Amino acid sequence: MKGGISRFSHDLAGALHEQQGVCLRLYPFRRLYPRLLFSGRSFAEPLPGADISFPGQATLELFRPLSWLRCARDIRSDGHDVVVVSFWSGLLAPLSVLMAVMTGLPVVILMHNYRSHERLLDLPLLKRLMLKRAAGVVTLSGYVHRQVASDYPGLRSRRLFHPVYESQPAGLTALAARKRLGIERHDGPVLLFFGYVRHYKGLDVLVRAMPHLASVFPGVQLVIAGEFFEPVERYRSLVSSVGAGSHVRMLPGFVPDEMVSVVFMAADAVVLPYRRASQSGVVQQAYGYERPVIVSRAGGLSESVVDGKTGSVVDASLPGLLASGIIRFFGSWDRERSRRAIRAYRQQHSWDRLASGCADFLREVVDERC
Repeated sequence: MKGGISRFSHDLAGALHEQQGVCLRLYPFRRLYPRLLFSGRSFAEPLPGADISFPGQATLELFRPLSWLRCARDIRSDGHDVVVVSFWSGLLAPLSVLMAVMTGLPVVILMHNYRSHERLLDLPLLKRLMLKRAAGVVTLSGYVHRQVASDYPGLRSRRLFHPVYESQPAGLTALAARKRLGIERHDGPVLLFFGYVRHYKGLDVLVRAMPHLASVFPGVQLVIAGEFFEPVERYRSLVSSVGAGSHVRMLPGFVPDEMVSVVFMAADAVVLPYRRASQSGVVQQAYGYERPVIVSRAGGLSESVVDGKTGSVVDASLPGLLASGIIRFFGSWDRERSRRAIRAYRQQHSWDRLASGCADFLREVVDERC
């Protein structure tokens, strides 16, 4: 599947297998939604550096309950000790419940989000049923962990973290990356907004902040690279209406692996002006390229930032406030100090450390069941 959660699952599986000796099998999704909702978009992408393969094939379809039953039957017959289900939307709660009921195995929820970013998809009653059936929960931020602990104080849980994705820029320099994107000016910072474009991610606030930034940094550039889940023309019109056309470069569509390095290496900083968030894999991608992040105070985003070193936490509720925060960051930014701080963060937030903590928790769940 396309997207950060799919990549996270694959990388965690690899670390559990290679570093912790866990024997595992993947039961991935083939599709989450009917093709009609995707207007011809592809569901799949090649995984970067995917040299680890696991038994099984993608058969699950979220909108086809019969595929859930087949998957549960396969899990039950394959002789596993525990089932781990990734959770980021209330739509996944019925699937998790069925896995607990039909397999007879302890189910651990790997919780990316506690509350869905799209509120209509939160489905609190189904989520409550899921967590009552769950043998445990692994969270990736203190923000999500506190939400779970507050509502379910007796549920076994373990707070872990989202590791840093290791990048492979293949010797690409910032100058070469900018030339590939057609950025010739060098008298202002280059900002990157990366990933799926949804309303809760606040891209509109960042676009409206660009005139404020241009008044201080005449050569400032914003690169928007990602697949739009809102009409792209709405953003093109917004860029034009605020007079930021010469400062914004849009690369709509899912960013292929060969272009990911280009957009990150071209950037001085990655901006996440989110209205709502739990944590974000975009922060960890930015650190993989030793790029600082400028994030809003939403949810658990600030937990991944050493303010003033690996990036900055700003008020992104209004365009002027966001612009002021970005200006303050670049006013005191020391590139080399930032890189040293990011390298130290990467050492503390590796996939090996996550796999170790996750494997220990799964063993506790299995031992308790025995």
